[in-house]
Amino acid sequence: MRRSLFTKLISAYFIIIVISYSLVAVFLSYWFYRYYYNQKTSSLIREGYILNKTINDYLSRKISKEKLLNQIRVMDELSNARIWVVDKYGFLYAYSSNEMKEFMGKQITDREIHEVISGNIIVKSGSFKQIFSKPMLTVGIPIYVGDQVQSALFLHTPLIELKNTLKTVYFVIWMSAFFAIFISAIIIYYFSERILIRPLNKINNTAKSIAKGEFDKRVEIISDDEIGDLATSFNYMADSLQNLENMRRSFIANISHELRSPMTSINGFITGIIDGTIPQEKWTYYLNIVHDEIKRLMRLINDILDLARLESGEFSINIGVFDLNELIRQRVIKFEEKINKKKIDVSVKLVDKKLKVKGDRDRIDQVLTNLIDNAIKFVKDEGIIEIKTEIKGNKVVVHIYNNGPAIPKEEINYIWDRFHKVDKARQKGAGYGLGLSIVRQIINQHGETVWVESGDFGTRFSFTLTLV
Repeated sequence: MRRSLFTKLISAYFIIIVISYSLVAVFLSYWFYRYYYNQKTSSLIREGYILNKTINDYLSRKISKEKLLNQIRVMDELSNARIWVVDKYGFLYAYSSNEMKEFMGKQITDREIHEVISGNIIVKSGSFKQIFSKPMLTVGIPIYVGDQVQSALFLHTPLIELKNTLKTVYFVIWMSAFFAIFISAIIIYYFSERILIRPLNKINNTAKSIAKGEFDKRVEIISDDEIGDLATSFNYMADSLQNLENMRRSFIANISHELRSPMTSINGFITGIIDGTIPQEKWTYYLNIVHDEIKRLMRLINDILDLARLESGEFSINIGVFDLNELIRQRVIKFEEKINKKKIDVSVKLVDKKLKVKGDRDRIDQVLTNLIDNAIKFVKDEGIIEIKTEIKGNKVVVHIYNNGPAIPKEEINYIWDRFHKVDKARQKGAGYGLGLSIVRQIINQHGETVWVESGDFGTRFSFTLTLV
């Protein structure tokens, strides 16, 4: 069964929260246990020092044994601690609880007694085997008379009482952790679903709609985070796909028109020749028309094939050294007839007489041909075209300018896309929207840069080549 991203996120967050709060709860529980344990130990030691003076008075015969026992029993009731005293030989002579009665006057030989008699204060958790079977917190304090240890005082408090006291604290800690985990899980569920999952579902559903051909669908998400950036990028992609689809449809319509018109002419003229409708003396005239139409079809097919090969990386670039100035002069001469027909004022400003550059001469020729042809096509009669070169560092920049109408701002981002035509008219010879796409692909294959500037001043296409 496929697990959704939402399930994975919630599971991961929940595990992290449970582990985090559990660790905090364990730490707090241990900290409170140690704190309470140390406090209880300190309390027993303080009480032991209080009894120290009373036992000293007894050993100095300043008070009676009965008064000593009363004092010990009072301290037992106040601190809930079993208290007993042995002499320096380990014989029990005073106690606070009747459970010690059977040991009265007997010698107790536990290791802890010898340690206290030796002058050390001990703190021990566990059973005091000769006397107590249950776990106890034990504090042993030596009783000095002069400079000599004459007795040992022991105070015992049951550890079970310590644990019972801490149960309430543990309950509060763990219940707080449980509610913190529960509330955190709800908050994470709400925000994950709202901030992440719901927007992703919108993007997913929109993507499915676009995949079905509904290119007008967009993601309506306004957010200043990565999800908002993703939605913006997705919508930009959708705009590009819609524009590409529109261009594809326009291209198919244009190609259909461009193919149908010459094919109809070719078919009509050939049929007229075959069936004798066209007299023999006019065959040459109409065959020349058929020849021109076939050349137009071949140019269209070649452009499509070139673009496909360029985009697939199968188009070979043969880098060599050639004179860019000479190539530009030849291209201008090639368009002399079109230039004269529209009475265009052409200005060519070239750096030096010869300008050696690295590149594929035939492909750069194709770039110049497409850009100059566009400049002529989109300039008005008696307009201005300027072809200029300039050197910047180790690069030469070629500018091809005309003072024709500016390219609309909304079209600038798409003019390099295949099939795109700023001029939507379908007149004969208007082009197929492939020229600029081929230009960009060739320049990119050379590792160079091509760009366009357009405004009230006209339009200028520029590209770079590397100097030799």
